[in-house]
Amino acid sequence: MKRLQSQVIELAWPAVLHGLLVTVVLFTDRLILGNYRDDALASMQVCGPVLWSLFALFGAYGAGLLAVIGRAFGAKDVTRVQSALGSGFLIALAAGTTIGVVGYLTRDTITTMVATGDAATLSVRGLASTYMGIVLLASPLQMLGSAATVSLQGLGDTRTPMLVAIASGATNLILSLVLVFGYLGLPALGIKGAAIGTVASFAINAVALYWVLITRRDGYRLGYPSIRTIKRIFRVAGPAFGEKAVFHTAYLIFAIFIGHLGTEAMTAHQALMAIESLGFIGAGAFGVAAGALVAQKLGADRPEDAVQAGHISARLGIICLSVVAVILFVGARPLVGMFTDNAAVIDLGATCLRIAAIAQPLMAITDVYAGALRGAGDTKTPMIAALGGPVLVRLTACYLLAYTCGLGLVGIWIGSTLDWLVRAIYLYVMFRRGHWKTIRV
Repeated sequence: MKRLQSQVIELAWPAVLHGLLVTVVLFTDRLILGNYRDDALASMQVCGPVLWSLFALFGAYGAGLLAVIGRAFGAKDVTRVQSALGSGFLIALAAGTTIGVVGYLTRDTITTMVATGDAATLSVRGLASTYMGIVLLASPLQMLGSAATVSLQGLGDTRTPMLVAIASGATNLILSLVLVFGYLGLPALGIKGAAIGTVASFAINAVALYWVLITRRDGYRLGYPSIRTIKRIFRVAGPAFGEKAVFHTAYLIFAIFIGHLGTEAMTAHQALMAIESLGFIGAGAFGVAAGALVAQKLGADRPEDAVQAGHISARLGIICLSVVAVILFVGARPLVGMFTDNAAVIDLGATCLRIAAIAQPLMAITDVYAGALRGAGDTKTPMIAALGGPVLVRLTACYLLAYTCGLGLVGIWIGSTLDWLVRAIYLYVMFRRGHWKTIRV
């Protein structure tokens, strides 16, 4: 038991730090944009959900990649690992190119759908379209970096992505700050400067992580892709695509709900998302640890260790996220006040942040057991959870509370918390049932 707990912590702490670095970048990016112009921060409520949804949907094959690499690594099958790494590279390149071309050509239509089409949000939509246009062209780099991160996690290496994130995050922040405001004698590029900083971080992640995978000396390095391995990856990841499609379609509708509440609500929500990302990183990190260990233990034919790895990850995640919950609840007003001096936005944001605090332990349970199930190759159960939570619960509750009951953004955050509760209960029950232990990858 202690050995498994040590393995969870060993995998989780670099992932936590990695996520913290990503959060610091997100947090600081929003601070930079908020201090540049309010409509620049509000524009992130338009392009942020769109870009996240596109990258997550097209990156859903990562669930299959993690399961295949983890199982092969647990079984010490070098040839299968090499083939999976090469196949992941090829899939990422194709997915990134598709996102870049289609997204770039449709970005103006997308921004009008997400935000209201009236004159009040004209500047917000224009800034969002500008940012998306630059970032979408770098989609292949983003997808390659994401695939390399998942590949290393499947090999039990969460430290390398963390170290690379330090370099890419620092580059992003420095470039964004300098280019947004025009420091060091450079022109003030505004939102374009923030986008350039983001693209630079994509490039560093992709190049550095794949260099590591190419030069590894233990044999578990980048090999040639194969049709057979690609089929295995997609066979496992098939339901994950369904999950991501369902979840992110619901999330985009959720974003549209917020976009139609006006600029004030959009600004407050972006500040809240940056702050709440403190919780996402912890939940995501323990989900990564659970997924990698479950895959490896099943590959080594040790299913009971896989069970314990999942539960230990969940317990540690709940403890960490409970600490975050206290911080969010107690420090709600000063945290929101870091992003804006608008009193109405601060009041609204502080109320919503205290509601978000309640959801933090639920996020840990959800992400850990979803990650554990995906690591086992069970991608159907998280897909069903996405249907029940984000689609049925979140959209229904958010619409009724925000619009029918007139609670606005407060109703949005109550509805999202109910979603986390439903998914946490369902995924815990399904993990305890243990059907995932019989799945072949």
